[in-house]
Amino acid sequence: MKFDSEIRKIEDIVYLYIEGLYDRKFNLLEKAFWKESRNIGITAENEFWFKTMEFWKKKCSIPLESKLSENREISIESIDYWHNSAVVRVKMVVTHPERIYECTDFLSLLKIENEWKIFNKLWSARNIEAETV
Repeated sequence: MKFDSEIRKIEDIVYLYIEGLYDRKFNLLEKAFWKESRNIGITAENEFWFKTMEFWKKKCSIPLESKLSENREISIESIDYWHNSAVVRVKMVVTHPERIYECTDFLSLLKIENEWKIFNKLWSARNIEAETV
């Protein structure tokens, strides 16, 4: 069924994004994102972010220090798809030794030349109490 096939292709791109983000693999982020995409968000500390792919290229070149001491629960919450556009909601709960925070990403995707790409990432994060997880 074409609908199921397109949803699977969208999910595949989102999983590339998740793995690239979590493991800091820029080559996967490059496959998932359009080269001129934007990453716009508000951190748990209420700081505004406006980043390009160049930011991720630099960030991915820095080795992870805290990966072993954190736990991430990641889920695709929804996929809204029509024709050649989609919006995907991804939820992450990250548990560090010193804090727990939740991040929700809204990924805007377009299908161009038979290939899905993330064109925009809009996100927000907030600190949460341990008992609300």
